Amino acid sequence: MTSEHDGRDKKSGRFLKGTSPNPKGRPRRPRTVGAAISSAFNEKVQVNEHGRRRKITKLEAAAKQIANQSASGDPRSVKLGMELAQKAEERQSRASAGPTQLSETDSQIAARLVARLRQTILEENDGHEPNPADTK
Repeated sequence: MTSEHDGRDKKSGRFLKGTSPNPKGRPRRPRTVGAAISSAFNEKVQVNEHGRRRKITKLEAAAKQIANQSASGDPRSVKLGMELAQKAEERQSRASAGPTQLSETDSQIAARLVARLRQTILEENDGHEPNPADTK
């Protein structure tokens, strides 16, 4: 009682054991240009440094080449190196800056929320302040 062309049971319409309804599987997502470039820069290459062989990423190798060329006085490499270093420092300072100051409106909303939470806690504790030692 099986249908030969689609691998289904004629009675129930279910696929038989071992028969996949999608034999080719889900199609792969097309890779973006950014993903392809990122993947290429993360590949490892062998380099000789101080007489020793090491494996580093292509991104690290490119950064070292820019730094070495700018140190030798190449004006284009100096400009590119400085721009990249400045962007990296800006990203790092933004990441380590931490939270920013709240606006006046946000401060008022936060104060009302804290007051409402305190009121809820007081009501749950029958009007008694919670003992901080009890929470430990």
